Amino acid sequence: MLQRHPDNTNLHLHHYNAYNDLEVQMESLPMVTEYLEALHATLDKATNHYPRVLAFRVDPVIPAAISDRMTVEDHMRLIRRFIASLKAIIKHDRERKRQGGRAPDTKVRYVWCREVGTNGKPHYHFFLILNRDAYHLPGRACSPNENLFNRVSRAWYSALGVEWNSQEPWIHVPQNPVYWIDRDDAESFQRAFYRASYLCKAETKLYGKGMRAFDTSRN
Repeated sequence: MLQRHPDNTNLHLHHYNAYNDLEVQMESLPMVTEYLEALHATLDKATNHYPRVLAFRVDPVIPAAISDRMTVEDHMRLIRRFIASLKAIIKHDRERKRQGGRAPDTKVRYVWCREVGTNGKPHYHFFLILNRDAYHLPGRACSPNENLFNRVSRAWYSALGVEWNSQEPWIHVPQNPVYWIDRDDAESFQRAFYRASYLCKAETKLYGKGMRAFDTSRN
């Protein structure tokens, strides 16, 4: 078995069905050891910071009309703009709620990956991690009510430089996207880690041209 990634020899391949005694998605093996380590550290920081954590999967979508004209530089800037916009939207919401009384705050932690499909175009997967005392559930995409999925959608539109249309959220919400992690519940950590391990797979990642294939929050 290869020990290093053939397309990026700085990375090591993980061929086993568990990492640090936490199960990973076997059908997505091999995974990248450094990505699994970063995912574990990100979830660990969140549960050390907050006793109750909300984590959820969401896949922002780039419409073909926009994707066809995007350059490598556009993709390099896209995630930075998205994260900055989402943090600003969440900060504004928490500040607004505090005006009405006590409202718990939250950091915006995340894990994301960029994959390249058979059509040669990049697409993205996100695992977002927040304080569950601030946000209990992400809501429903296209809901008329303000919720986390709508905030993610607005941030994605902003990153793409397009005015938001609530009827076309440009996000894909996979089945069973939501995970509650409790600090003293090891099984809840395992379930979230297992789901997010998909983002750590080695297949479909493209390296070179200065583009990251995977990253996490640092805070």
